[in-house]
Amino acid sequence: MAQSDAAVLEQFDRDLENLDMRSHVRALSRPRVQWPAKLWKWDDLYTVIMRAGEVITPDDSGPGTSRRTLHLVTPGTDYTSPNVQMCVQLVKPGEEATAHKHTAAATRFIVQGEGGYTTVDGEPLPLSAGDYVTTPSMCFHDHTNKSSQPIIWLDILDSPFVTKLGAKTFGEHFPAPVQPWTRPVGASRDVASTVRPAGRSMHPAHVPAAYPWSEVRPALVRAAEGPADPWDGIMLDYVNPVTGGHLLPSLGSRIQMFLPNMRTQPHRHTTSAIYHVVEGEGVTVVGDERLEWSKGDCFTVPSWEWHAHEQHGSQPAILFSVHDQPILEAFDFYREEREED
Repeated sequence: MAQSDAAVLEQFDRDLENLDMRSHVRALSRPRVQWPAKLWKWDDLYTVIMRAGEVITPDDSGPGTSRRTLHLVTPGTDYTSPNVQMCVQLVKPGEEATAHKHTAAATRFIVQGEGGYTTVDGEPLPLSAGDYVTTPSMCFHDHTNKSSQPIIWLDILDSPFVTKLGAKTFGEHFPAPVQPWTRPVGASRDVASTVRPAGRSMHPAHVPAAYPWSEVRPALVRAAEGPADPWDGIMLDYVNPVTGGHLLPSLGSRIQMFLPNMRTQPHRHTTSAIYHVVEGEGVTVVGDERLEWSKGDCFTVPSWEWHAHEQHGSQPAILFSVHDQPILEAFDFYREEREED
């Protein structure tokens, strides 16, 4: 291209900018956000969330307490992954995190503590280490710690996706700091049973669900008696109690086990995943990077990156993960490639 032609194009681009426009070629040349793999160590997470318990005090503007929530942010971005945000939250003994609801759907994996509960639309969901609960979109929810020890959990929300859609976000505070219990413990589990109340229908995107660790871990152990998947080890999906499919329309979750000396084969997929180490230790190789993890750590595997897991130590490793596969499948964007392919 002659220098005069380049100058003409540059002037044309400036003229377009003055009209709040951009040429197709210029748009394609814009730098794209690169999502690197990222590892957060539990020692760091625990130190800062406990410090938050000292720095962030009860909300003086009204009843109840502020949520002590620290966001995990991948460098160079605003979130943990493109469609899913992970946070760590602390509720101190005797505290109540006030009731509200919002457009974003949220789930909570309990890392430490017991004796607390999350109330979702009037139903209490007990909280102990390893338990997993959902607070779907526009469901009132509050959290209470009635124990003598702090409770720490991971908050997982689809807020990046909601923002990306440009959807109007709604929110509302409950009239009281906490909700009254209007449904018995386990009421939402009725919809997942072999029998359920006659004529009772539930919207799959709005039913709260609880997945007790006392049930999930034995199921994982039973699954380990069969053959392991070459790419994912022993893996189970957390399923929606109404549909039997992905957990929520915008969020999927899994639990997987790697037995001693297990090493998976590399594969990649268009989903982005965020992992939390429930038990054990090991390494996940993402591209050319080795993420060495142990109990409590969190890490990401970005979209379309080759990755494989290695178990280390004498005890099995267990990983909890969340992903955006439901979103990609809804738009027919999901793809997967395995090394043997």
